Amino acid sequence: MKKYLLLTALTIVCSSIAFMGFQCGSAETTSAKLYIQRKDFASAEKSLIKEVEKNPSNAEAWYMLGDVRRELGDIKGMMAAFDASLKINNEFQKRISDAKLNIWGTRINLGVGKYNASKSVSGDSAKMFLTSAVSAYNDALMVNPDSAITYQNLAVAHIALGNTDSSIVYLKASLTRKSDPQFWTFLINAYVTKAEEAKTAGNKAESDKYFNEAISALTEARKSDPANVELLATLINVHIEAGRATEAMPYIKEAVEKDPTNKVFQNDLGLLLLQTNDLPGAIEHFDAAIAVDPAYTDALRNGSVALMRMGQKEKDAAMTKRDPKTGNVDKSYQKYFNKAAGYLEKYLAIKPDDANVWQALATAYGGADNTKKAAEALKKADALDKK
Repeated sequence: MKKYLLLTALTIVCSSIAFMGFQCGSAETTSAKLYIQRKDFASAEKSLIKEVEKNPSNAEAWYMLGDVRRELGDIKGMMAAFDASLKINNEFQKRISDAKLNIWGTRINLGVGKYNASKSVSGDSAKMFLTSAVSAYNDALMVNPDSAITYQNLAVAHIALGNTDSSIVYLKASLTRKSDPQFWTFLINAYVTKAEEAKTAGNKAESDKYFNEAISALTEARKSDPANVELLATLINVHIEAGRATEAMPYIKEAVEKDPTNKVFQNDLGLLLLQTNDLPGAIEHFDAAIAVDPAYTDALRNGSVALMRMGQKEKDAAMTKRDPKTGNVDKSYQKYFNKAAGYLEKYLAIKPDDANVWQALATAYGGADNTKKAAEALKKADALDKK
């Protein structure tokens, strides 16, 4: 009779616990559930650790341990417990997926908040907020390694921290998940930064490596956005920075065809043609750049160089054809020197203190047989040199 009464009492206890939402399990599991009700998650974790040590095949205990660690902010521990539960069976798969989604969302939002806070401060305070943002994003990445936005946010935070190497890692990871023009630009800029740092340090091999990476990224980015003029301009500039200007020729021609009113493209094409000694072609494009912007000093200076080279070439040819009887020479070449002088005069009206340009102007005047103005220009150049 006593045994029957005792069994009845135990049944009542278990029924009572079940009514509270619990199953009649081990003492450790039961204690953990009571602790969870009280939000004493630290004590719940201790009880659940004891349970999984005693009964490692308890999928529910592993799930509960993971969820308790979520409450405690131990994301790494949470993932380990969830993984252990899922290895046993899929009973708690839906709850685990929901918990992961929850922590991913809260950590992303936390990171965004920290990143935004960093923009209103500076120095160590900004660094502290950015470091916290990176930590939050890393938690989010741990629970959802396939989301492009997590990698994007990590990359942006590392860019703000000046961590170029880390930003490259996360930018590449983000772009394998989602092709985004802005993040292609970030990646290209990161490669160029590394290339220029190596170039400054005299490390040509490393500089070439990163310039090649930048060019590859630009080429890939243009596949999905071939009409993007900014990408095309960057591709041209990277080739020039890398010392591979001749390889940029087809891109510059493409750029000029797409936008003939772009003075920078016109000037760049003029420079490339000047390097290949195509003087008429170079002059044509420098003239086009100046037609767009008469005060564009780069084109004024470069155009004058091309014109004086053309003038000298025509003068040398004329000298070989001088009249053997009179010694007269066809001086039509002087038109190039006169035009060059005009460009240099416009340049000096904008930047009057450039001694080298005054020297070039003296040469242009000399080529046009304007000896008086040539002497004046030389005098001005000398005076500036003595300052």
